[in-house]
Amino acid sequence: MTGSDIPPLTALRAFEATARLRSFKAAAAELFVTPTAISHQIRQLEEYLGLRVLDRTPRSVSLTARGKELYDATTMGFGEIRRSVERLRETENPSTLTLSSTTAFLSHWLVPRLAEIRHVLPDLDLRLHASETIVKLQPGEIDVAIRYGIGPFAGVEATLLKTDAFAPVCSPWLNIVDLQDLRRIELIHVDGRTAPLPLPDWPRWCSEAGVSGIDTAVGLRFTNSMHAMQAAIAGQGVTIVSLVLAADALAAGLLVQPFRHILPGGIYHFVCRPGIGSRTYVKTLREWFQDSLK
Repeated sequence: MTGSDIPPLTALRAFEATARLRSFKAAAAELFVTPTAISHQIRQLEEYLGLRVLDRTPRSVSLTARGKELYDATTMGFGEIRRSVERLRETENPSTLTLSSTTAFLSHWLVPRLAEIRHVLPDLDLRLHASETIVKLQPGEIDVAIRYGIGPFAGVEATLLKTDAFAPVCSPWLNIVDLQDLRRIELIHVDGRTAPLPLPDWPRWCSEAGVSGIDTAVGLRFTNSMHAMQAAIAGQGVTIVSLVLAADALAAGLLVQPFRHILPGGIYHFVCRPGIGSRTYVKTLREWFQDSLK
């Protein structure tokens, strides 16, 4: 073996997958070959090196000390190749981006502003992904997200956008002018909220606002804030909603905020996969969110 020689790449790839997954069967499934083919590649690698890189038992696979050294090198090498391929693909198609957020944020806030994004980033192919749970950001699936919470968020680059607030809103046709009017108006509840904590509900709002004599257990109940807001727009009562999500309806006069007292909400963050935050279209999109959510 000369100083410039390296083992066959197929053998190195089989070794890296086997060492990472600790299984011939799992490595075979990942590389779309048979476990026998993986075993043959590992044996070929060991013969080439003249040393053993894996310890095998009927139930497990582990690295030898020399194998650990080789594994560190192959992990680094294949990892850099994967990152290079990703960068090359993004160079060929640099303007495709998938953004994930909640259905409420996408429907109430982002979708009405898509024309603004197209104006700022005319070549961006923005794909929206709705999820009520936090999704993992990874290449080929989800690139960026708008997350709601205090943070920090592990494994992503995060930028604070805006702190939310909650307040009662209703149709202007209900003509609510003071707190006493709440006694004649139907309360609209949103059940199943998990954030922010403590929950922005009617018992808490009435307690903090000094309102008494109202049965906060009765009224219309929804499990979706969008439905609650639509009921309020239709004049069916008053509900407590995110002022970020209600911003357009308030600006259009479909809803009014009759009382000053608000409840603190969570914090909106722009998050992206590590390593892509400096890319031009990601930076531009992040800056657009920062300006739009002031």
